[in-house]
Amino acid sequence: MQSQVQGQASIRKGFVAGEFLTRTYRISGEVELRGVPLLDQLNDLNAQFMTLERMYVSPLLDPAVLSGSAPIGEVRKDSMGVIILTQLKDGLPQREGRYMGRDHVDKNMLIVVSGLEVVGSLRVHPSVNVPNFVRTTPEMFIPVFNATATIATRREIVFKGGAILVNRNRIEVFCMVDS
Repeated sequence: MQSQVQGQASIRKGFVAGEFLTRTYRISGEVELRGVPLLDQLNDLNAQFMTLERMYVSPLLDPAVLSGSAPIGEVRKDSMGVIILTQLKDGLPQREGRYMGRDHVDKNMLIVVSGLEVVGSLRVHPSVNVPNFVRTTPEMFIPVFNATATIATRREIVFKGGAILVNRNRIEVFCMVDS
């Protein structure tokens, strides 16, 4: 039996809700945007931690079990493998033109990161060499749209989101796949 886990969008104005997955934990919480999109906050190299509100911690291999909760907590950005967001727009940077535009196309990918198989599309201009982009972009996190993340050792646990933000430093394997 396969169980799909899909987070909720935040109902609080100025916040975005997500599932922040490390190699061993699922952390559900909300980030206050303060006028800066989540992707830009993650790619800010001046801050090593991200503040989460309404934080719930579960073991990744048993995400229905609650290990703890807190009104506010800190998560080290480089420990996160992926962040699952319900809505595609929540995964865009301030300068959306890099990933959105009338001439952009979806490039389907498989990315293995922190024991998760992420399948979705990178939305870029047709002239972009995607493998080169993934290897060389200065951004620590990149968005994969309309994606799923399957736990490799527990294939029945699948996370789904309009955008999944992938930590490039945690990528083990990536490749282009057919539609």
